[in-house]
Amino acid sequence: DNGSGMPPEVVAKAFDPFFTTKKVGQGTGLGLSQVYGFVKQSAGHVKIRSAVGQGTTVTLYLPRLMADIAATPSPTTSGTAPLSGGRERVLIVEDEPGVRQFSIDALSELGYPVLAAEGAATALALLDSHPDIALLFTDVVMPEVNG
Repeated sequence: DNGSGMPPEVVAKAFDPFFTTKKVGQGTGLGLSQVYGFVKQSAGHVKIRSAVGQGTTVTLYLPRLMADIAATPSPTTSGTAPLSGGRERVLIVEDEPGVRQFSIDALSELGYPVLAAEGAATALALLDSHPDIALLFTDVVMPEVNG
């Protein structure tokens, strides 16, 4: 990117979970940590090059797929049943609207009844009024009270 770049001490911590240089409530510190996890699970590696005042480049190196795509069984022919959600009510607590909506959509698509709150006060009220909530799906770092 063409931002302000990162000094070496920030680059050294950039992949650490929950590390962020942003103000409280403006970032989770999970972005590059998730990138690192994905790359490692894919048997690849990742490199950060940064210069203060010039910007940062994050490069992902992923192995090329060497398998025959046609030989991979599809989920419908593998004998496994498609995923289906339960009937348990889920409460999502997330202050970032995009992440909250993505979570609502994903769990609803699986068939779960979903309630959502953008902060602790609303979440506590929903917990009081819906004793059937079976799962609390919450952000860890939020402005009011952490998850």
